[in-house]
Amino acid sequence: METKQNYKYFTAPPINIPLIIGLAILVIGIVLVSMFASTRIPGIITIIVGFVVVIVASGGKSNDTDIDYQVAERIKDLQERSEKKFEVYEKSFLKMLKPMNLRGYDFEATEKPLLYTRGRDGKHRTNYFMGCNLIFTSEKIYIFGRRFSLTDDLIDSDIPVSYFYNELVDAQLEEKVFKTTHNNRDVEVPFYVFKIMKKDGTEALRMCVDYGADTDKAVEDITRAIQVRQVELDKRAQEAAERRAAFREKIEAEKAADAAAAANGELAE
Repeated sequence: METKQNYKYFTAPPINIPLIIGLAILVIGIVLVSMFASTRIPGIITIIVGFVVVIVASGGKSNDTDIDYQVAERIKDLQERSEKKFEVYEKSFLKMLKPMNLRGYDFEATEKPLLYTRGRDGKHRTNYFMGCNLIFTSEKIYIFGRRFSLTDDLIDSDIPVSYFYNELVDAQLEEKVFKTTHNNRDVEVPFYVFKIMKKDGTEALRMCVDYGADTDKAVEDITRAIQVRQVELDKRAQEAAERRAAFREKIEAEKAADAAAAANGELAE
């Protein structure tokens, strides 16, 4: 990963003096080309020089597309890795809920520095990111996440966990505000935290996510799956307990019958 270029993406000002000079040279070249035939060749040369200055001034720094590409490459195979890690495959997937992917820049990172910028595409980004794949089977939710830094290669870890449905309560989405200073001014950036809560009050999963209609649907679908599967699993557990109790009663009845038969035999003698 190009961590140095990524660092500049988050820290370098959007427009610097060499870039302004290069753009000015470009404008001068365009004017020379359009004025007279005699200034056309000097104008073309000036435009070339301007292009070179602009390229040099903007070089060595990642752009929005570079960042998005690096992120996509890091999380593209999460489900494949999850299936191999947990040895769970399509035939075991829950029919009511297909595997889903969640992703987002981490605005709650505790590592330093926590860098922020708003890209030219208008998207808010930090230098930490997490992608997560969730697989749902009849008894468990399998979670395989990858969290990494765009500016530090040492921060890159997998997060493989799994939970039985009867350990869980629901999924939630919390809106929060990230406050920081950017380009010498205070900014407040809204972000969203996706959570799956456990019965003991702790979090099975917590991560910042890109918000959209599919995020709200994921919260609803996961909560419903937890509730439906808990009812089904409780029913199965009750039926299994009843079968065990009936079996124990049968054994006890057979023992009692054998004891009675033995006692009758002794009396007959």
